[in-house]
Amino acid sequence: MRSYFIIILLLTLSVGCISPQIQPGNPAEYELPGIHNTTIYYLNGSSVKVVEDVINTTSFRIDPGENGEEINLRDPIAQDYSGNNVTFNISREVFFGRSYVHFDFDAPFSGFIAYTQSDGQDFVRPVTKNGSIRVVLPVNFTTGSMLLGIAQPEPDNVTYDAYGREVLIWDNPYPEHGRISVNYYYRSSAGMLLYFGAFLLMAALLIWGYYYFSIKGLKKKRERLEKGIKK
Repeated sequence: MRSYFIIILLLTLSVGCISPQIQPGNPAEYELPGIHNTTIYYLNGSSVKVVEDVINTTSFRIDPGENGEEINLRDPIAQDYSGNNVTFNISREVFFGRSYVHFDFDAPFSGFIAYTQSDGQDFVRPVTKNGSIRVVLPVNFTTGSMLLGIAQPEPDNVTYDAYGREVLIWDNPYPEHGRISVNYYYRSSAGMLLYFGAFLLMAALLIWGYYYFSIKGLKKKRERLEKGIKK
């Protein structure tokens, strides 16, 4: 009896439930085609557009990450290498308490899938498969300052695209690195921080100078008073 209960419990945890189908998006909203054997993240501060290359598959699963949190995903699309839009089914399911999203195709599919997720300026994603990763920062944003934010691990290459956006590239980080994180900020922030630091330094020097000369003046007055008393 106990073994039956354990089996039922395991089946409940593993199967979970499948939520209603997510509505597909508009391919024009994405920068396609992508790059073979590469996952690209286009960041813009409040969301991230993901473009993934898949080869000869009938099902593609998006991992929830290290903490197993619910995946926020909207406007999914699929396009083959010839630029043709491909139909697919997409659904959510819970497997052992972790939420996954599945792209399912009627026939083996090779091409690019893309979707949008809510995000912030603390970008973190797990690395669960072989392949290169690119993170495209918004225009006028950068990373690399120990005070304002860095990318971990350090990218293998940093370049700029035709729109002037900074592109961070990791060549096959898996399995050495289990995740990639990027904290990014306005390019002008570093200069503003430098000016602010210089302003604070000048203010500190002025205050120090004021007290130094004030104390020096008081000492001289005290010395004159002491000399007058002695006389």
